[in-house]
Amino acid sequence: MNLTEFGLLVKTLRNSSFDEYGNRWTRENLSRAVHLSADQLGRLERGERKYLDNQTLQLLADCFNLTNLERKEFYLAAVGLSDNELYARLEPDIQLNKLISTLESLNIPGFIIDVYADIIAANKAVINLMCLTPDIINYARTIPAGFNLINYIYSSSFGCKEIFGPLWREMATIEVLLFRRSSLRYRHTEYFSYLLKALLKEKEFDIDWYSSHRNTDHYDLTYERFVYDHPRYGPLNYTATETVVNSKKGDLYLVLYNPADSETETVFSGLRGTGDNTVQKLAGWPEKSMI
Repeated sequence: MNLTEFGLLVKTLRNSSFDEYGNRWTRENLSRAVHLSADQLGRLERGERKYLDNQTLQLLADCFNLTNLERKEFYLAAVGLSDNELYARLEPDIQLNKLISTLESLNIPGFIIDVYADIIAANKAVINLMCLTPDIINYARTIPAGFNLINYIYSSSFGCKEIFGPLWREMATIEVLLFRRSSLRYRHTEYFSYLLKALLKEKEFDIDWYSSHRNTDHYDLTYERFVYDHPRYGPLNYTATETVVNSKKGDLYLVLYNPADSETETVFSGLRGTGDNTVQKLAGWPEKSMI
């Protein structure tokens, strides 16, 4: 992102972060905390400050209580290069088609999400695992954030709590932090504001989102272990792994569920059924629509 966009990001993070007393940062208070004058911080937020020293960036990350994974995104944003400049040769449609082809060829559940945690595509096995009927998928097309992973986890319309049982709380906590990581460089965008507004209508996510910014006990994981009793398929044991695929229109994340025992492997083979592990496209990408 360019300096103007980075300035907007800093301003957005300031307006959504809290100081040690639980108050949102004002420009004056934050400037003192990062050893800048209020005018210098103002110029940074307007994209007029061309030089950003390491100490200032580290102090800003501390004040915003960024996780380790968020810090990586924050420092990358400060470089001043857009995704288009960083990955100019990586065309989004080609990258997405490669991932879809991979999903179809595997015998395990998997899906693709973007930086906003919108589910771009999912194969037959994961759709069956998550009990996503055609009626549920059609309903998701009609609501804001319908194909967002966070919405799937928190909304009662999708039954995620019933599927994961006692494991749900731990999974939700990790997914919120991964959402914070992937969306960090895009918090200043109109689409993120639209998306967050829709997601915050779920009261439990509202609580978890803001408490995650106050809580310093972060889970910096790019994998998750799932051991639980599925209401339809019985005991399951698998690990979710993530592969990041870059493009000039932003990153995509390929999430695969890898069975950890023979029983789960058998269940996953049954979820695929006969033929290809057909992939269904869900949320739009790279263009985003707001309904």
